[in-house]
Amino acid sequence: MPVSLTVVKRLFAKSGNQCAIPWCHAPLVVEDHSIAEICHIRARRKGGPRYDPALTSDEKDDFKNLILLCPTHHTEVDKSPAKYSVDILSEIKEMHERESQNEVTPRMAEQAALIHAKQLKKNSKSIKSSPVHGNADARASSGGVAVAIGGHNQGKINIHVGGKPKKEAGKYPANSIGADANLAGYIDYLCEMYVKFMSPIERDEDALWARIGKHIKTKFRLVKRSRGHIPAEKFTKLVEFIIDEKLTNTPVGQKHIRNGTRLCSTFQEWREGK
Repeated sequence: MPVSLTVVKRLFAKSGNQCAIPWCHAPLVVEDHSIAEICHIRARRKGGPRYDPALTSDEKDDFKNLILLCPTHHTEVDKSPAKYSVDILSEIKEMHERESQNEVTPRMAEQAALIHAKQLKKNSKSIKSSPVHGNADARASSGGVAVAIGGHNQGKINIHVGGKPKKEAGKYPANSIGADANLAGYIDYLCEMYVKFMSPIERDEDALWARIGKHIKTKFRLVKRSRGHIPAEKFTKLVEFIIDEKLTNTPVGQKHIRNGTRLCSTFQEWREGK
């Protein structure tokens, strides 16, 4: 599976729009052009640099296993796995992202989308064709089917489609927070702020993301559902919960309160990129 847009947004937000190699100052996005390349610390495929068979497919494309580099250093890193080991790249990633911001502004989201689109295009080009001999037969019990055969096909291809096409359901129900990009984006921003505010006492960001997610699920009794399933009418309550009960009780949040400064941007300010 390709790296998700959410992960790319998080990577870009923490990159400072700069290649992660300490001595490189190359930007990752210039105006509306993506230069960035997504480097896997542990390769996705067997035989790749620093491949680890113990990693699952999801772990290979997870935030912890990815780092944004310029094309030059991506090539150097992957051609020199002995020099750029897993430990070295992990340390470079940690150092590069340590002082970065967690907020994803609308402009940063647009730039991250450019990187994501470039990666998808790259992945589609990397699929190699191979010759097909004999007959190929594809069937579907319901819905449609699309088949692409690369190489030189020397056999007959039969495609059988059965049943009525099923209407594809959205990931989130209508009128839910997840169905509205602005509502979902602001909640992601607040969760990012929670992770950032907790960083002085907890450096495991994945654990912090899991923690805030669990708090939200418990508060809104989601059971097996995610925060995106919360009805849009409860958006204000969710915002108040994260700010008043979570951000204010973090070390950084307490410091903001003592100094009389605001904890975060309002929804409107966030939408305007302030």
